[in-house]
Amino acid sequence: MSSITLEGRSSLPPPAARPTPWAWLLLPGSIYLLTLFVVPLVGLSLLAFGMPNWTLANFLRIAETPAYLSVFRTTVQISVSVTALAFILSYPIAYALATRGAILRTLLLVAVVLPYFSSALARTFAWILLLGRNGVVNGFLLELGWVSQPVALLYNRFGVIVGMTHIIMPLMILPMYTVMSGIDQKLLRAARANGASPIAAFLTVFLPLSLPGVVAGVLLAFIYCLGFYITPALLGGVSDLTITMAISSQIVDQLNWNFGSALAMVLLAVVLFMLWIGSRFFPIEQLLGFSDQQAGAGRPVRRQLGTQLFMRVGSAANTIDRWLPSFGGRGIPILAGLLGMLLLLPVLVVAYLSFSSSPYFVFPVPGYSLRNYYGYFSNSLWIRATFASVRVAVMTTGLATLLGGMLAFGLSRGNIRGRGAMVALVLSPIIMPTIVVAVATYFLLVQVGLQGTEFGLALGHTVQAIPFVVVIVVANLRDLNPTYERAARSLGANPLATFRTIVAPLVMPALIVAAFFAFLTSFDDVVYVLFLGIGRITTLPMRMWDGINQDINPTIAAVATLQMAFAALVIVAGTLVGQQKKNRTART
Repeated sequence: MSSITLEGRSSLPPPAARPTPWAWLLLPGSIYLLTLFVVPLVGLSLLAFGMPNWTLANFLRIAETPAYLSVFRTTVQISVSVTALAFILSYPIAYALATRGAILRTLLLVAVVLPYFSSALARTFAWILLLGRNGVVNGFLLELGWVSQPVALLYNRFGVIVGMTHIIMPLMILPMYTVMSGIDQKLLRAARANGASPIAAFLTVFLPLSLPGVVAGVLLAFIYCLGFYITPALLGGVSDLTITMAISSQIVDQLNWNFGSALAMVLLAVVLFMLWIGSRFFPIEQLLGFSDQQAGAGRPVRRQLGTQLFMRVGSAANTIDRWLPSFGGRGIPILAGLLGMLLLLPVLVVAYLSFSSSPYFVFPVPGYSLRNYYGYFSNSLWIRATFASVRVAVMTTGLATLLGGMLAFGLSRGNIRGRGAMVALVLSPIIMPTIVVAVATYFLLVQVGLQGTEFGLALGHTVQAIPFVVVIVVANLRDLNPTYERAARSLGANPLATFRTIVAPLVMPALIVAAFFAFLTSFDDVVYVLFLGIGRITTLPMRMWDGINQDINPTIAAVATLQMAFAALVIVAGTLVGQQKKNRTART
């Protein structure tokens, strides 16, 4: 058969281009991730199989013990419930973000981004204040006379689902918004012009086009739910034991490393299977800025995900439109605004209660005072924990920014084979369950004597922070105008001078923003500290964790407020730096 097409061009794939010098920048970060991420996971799997005495006993114990099968069933039930509820609440917000005016979009972005980058521990603590027997919700119910005694909203399945849904929603909204913002609104207007009702135009045009973001958001949310540890541990009851809590119990409490590793490997296997299923429908890495133009070419028709079904539904909706509410009216903006307020509610309640003059939590507050903030700043234990967090976060920021920046340049400009595998390696740490990676990292650090040290903790945090740095810098590099570099080269500048005078100044704002978020990723962590700190390191979140578990003190509300305020400052600083870059580019 001829390899020449009808147009006379060869149908054979072009030969792979030789690697460019930029590809060498991939080497340090790749070695780091292989050493601190891949190797520990391999070691964890060997431990699960009883190395050096190879055995399947640990896995057989899981399969034969009803209690552990019940734990897995509980984990899946909670994950499915949270993912479904989060989707129902998140889609209207993402839709309004993509289709409505600038004012509503700005307010919703604040409501989504601020909780997303706020500490999960602080947000979980907020739900303890909201749902407790003497909490805000029960206070309102009693005040309105709807109940005669406090309702059990906490330390049960309901509390877990509510708390996890609040934490998951921003994670689901952002991928959906990324896809929705790229949908041409002219398509909806064309559908309306051809006689489609608002609801029919939505079902036949917008919804099918938004499904890639829906699939990615649902998949990421479900995977994160499987690996949740903090929220179920603090808000759940005895019957709500999840797989992550079972792993922690086996390793931390019972010191049964082999069986705990087997549980971790089963969880990891489930996550990898879910990622494989999801990749059959949509490459998640496209949402994070790593897609090539060729990536979408030739994808099977099945990834249209039932477009014909939606066409039939839309046609039916057209016939009964007189009984359906208008999808183009004010209902969606109002609903999205209310849901945005719900996202911000825990943040605002904690901030409000942090200024209470009462020595215990009372809603509404009897008076306003700075006593809780004074209690934080005057307590040497809190201050030492804060400085420990800062030291670890500074080390993490330096390592993650350096290695992540080099990886970003290598991925953006280095022409190498196996780029897809490299992208998967870079993104894996933020997709894998944190507790599994933390446990695996502990075994590696033990071999070199770095367990229980701040530097060892920073090494673990760096693995988690590198993907954020890479994503931010890669997005910036894609937006760089290559004309500037060509102009510099045409004027006689060598590659090094071009990088120093043109590329570096334009990329520096993105590196600064990436450094901010790397710092925040480390500063807010609890899970790594639990396993890598092994009781020797007390960071600020770890101090909060102990306080919530032992004695909920109003000082914790002040600490949580300061954490969320710090996250807000990081977001504002990142926005300002990005705006300065745009202004400088415009002037150029």
